[in-house]
Amino acid sequence: MPPGKGEKQEKKLSAFSLIFLGLGSTVGSSFFLASGIAVHVAGPAVILGYLFSGLIFYLVLVSLGHLALKYRERESVRGYVEEALGPVGAFMTGWNLWLTSLVGMVSEAVAMAIYTRFWFPGLPLWSLVLAYGLLVAVINYFGVDIVDKFEGGLTFIKVASVLAFTGAMLYIVLTHRPAAAPVGLQPFFPNGLKGLSQAVVVTTFAYGAGALAAAVGDTKDPRRAVPLATIGMALAQALFFLLPVTALVAVTPWTLISSQSSPFVTGLEYVGIRLGGSVLNAIVLVASFSVLLGSMFTAITMLASLARDREAPAFLASQEGQRPLKALLVTAGVMLMVSLLALFLPRHIYQYAVTATGYFSFVNWGAILAARLYLCLPAQNEGRLETGGLFVAVAGLAGLAAISLMGLTMPELRFSLLVMVASTLVLLGAGILVKREKLAPETGNREEAADWREGLQGGPGRNPV
Repeated sequence: MPPGKGEKQEKKLSAFSLIFLGLGSTVGSSFFLASGIAVHVAGPAVILGYLFSGLIFYLVLVSLGHLALKYRERESVRGYVEEALGPVGAFMTGWNLWLTSLVGMVSEAVAMAIYTRFWFPGLPLWSLVLAYGLLVAVINYFGVDIVDKFEGGLTFIKVASVLAFTGAMLYIVLTHRPAAAPVGLQPFFPNGLKGLSQAVVVTTFAYGAGALAAAVGDTKDPRRAVPLATIGMALAQALFFLLPVTALVAVTPWTLISSQSSPFVTGLEYVGIRLGGSVLNAIVLVASFSVLLGSMFTAITMLASLARDREAPAFLASQEGQRPLKALLVTAGVMLMVSLLALFLPRHIYQYAVTATGYFSFVNWGAILAARLYLCLPAQNEGRLETGGLFVAVAGLAGLAAISLMGLTMPELRFSLLVMVASTLVLLGAGILVKREKLAPETGNREEAADWREGLQGGPGRNPV
C-alpha cells in the first residue's frame, strides 16, 4: 500500500549516495561539449563565471539543507515549499521539477542516439532512443538501491575522465612542453564584461540540484546526511567544473576553442595528445547515460509524490512494493514520445527547447530561496529576524535575477526565458485551479476542505506529506 499523508517510505540513502546521485544527474554531454560555448564568449574569464555560478548554487543548497532539517517530516523540496509558501507554490515547484527532469532526459536520450551512430551509422535514431529509454526505465524499476549502484559506477567513470584530462594538462605544464606556454590566459577578458556575463548564464546552467531536491528527504540520518550532502554536492560540482576548465584555458589559447566541438579534445590536440574519437565518444556516452538515469529517478520520485498529495492523477501513487510503478511507466512513456518527436523537429527549435531546461531549474532554485527567506521572518523566529539566513536568501535571489537579465543579451536565451515564463504562468494557473478544487466542500468532507483553506492562508491546517 502506498504511503499516506504523514507516512514515509523507508529511508535508504546516505550523504555519499546523495552526492553521487546529484553529481551523476548533472554532469552530462552539456558539460563535455557545451562548455566550449562559455569559453568561446568569455575566454579565460570563464573561470570567474564558474566561480560565481558555484557561489549562487551553494547558496541554494545551503537553503535546501536548512529546509530539509526544519521540515524533516516532509519528503522533498515540494513539501518544504508548501510549508513556507503554501500549496500553490508547492504545486508549481513539483511539476516544474518534473518538467525540468523530463526535458533533461529528452536531450540526453537524443544525444546518446547520435553518439552511438558514431559506431553504428546504419541504425535509425528512433530505435536507439527507444532502446536507451527502455534500459533506464528497467534500471529504475528495480529501485533506488540499483539506481544508486549504477549511478555510483557511472559517476566514477566521469570523474576519472575529468581528473585524467586535468592531470594530463598539469603534466604538460610541469614538463615545460613548448605547447604549454600559458598564452591561454592572455588576455584574461578578451570580450570584456559582456562576454563574461553571457558565459555566466551558460556556466550556471551546468549546475543542478534536481536529484538532491527530490531525494533529500529519503536519507538514513537527515541531521548528519543533509548538511554533508549539500556541502559535498556544492564542492563536488564546483571542482568538477573548475578543474578541467581552468586547465583547459591555462594551456590552450581561447581563440582555438569552438562551440561546435568538444573543447577538451581541442585542448588535448593542441598539446600533442591525440585522443581517439571512439574514446571521447564513449566518455560522453557514459556521461549522458548517467544524467538520463538520475533524471528519470528524480522525475519518478516527484511524480509519485505529487500523486500522493492529490496534485497528479491518483493512480500514479500506486506502488509495487517500494516502487512507484505507474509513475515510472508514465514518465518513461512521455520521455520516449517527446524524444521521438524531437527527432523530427528543426534542429534550432530543439536546441532552444533544451536550453529552457536551465531556466526551468531557476524556478525551483527561486522557490527554495524564497522558502528560506520565509523562515527568516520574525514571525517564524519568536519575533527575531534571522539575519544570516536573510543574507543567504536575498543574495541568492538577487544572483538569479541578475543571471536571468544577462541572458537577455543572447537571442537563443531570450527565447528560453520566454518559454520558462510561459510555463510558470501555466503552472500557476493550474495550481490555483487544483487547489480550488481541493477546497471545494463535498458531502462528508467539509472539515478537510476547511483544513486546506487554512493551509492556503498560511494557517495550521496545512496538509503534511
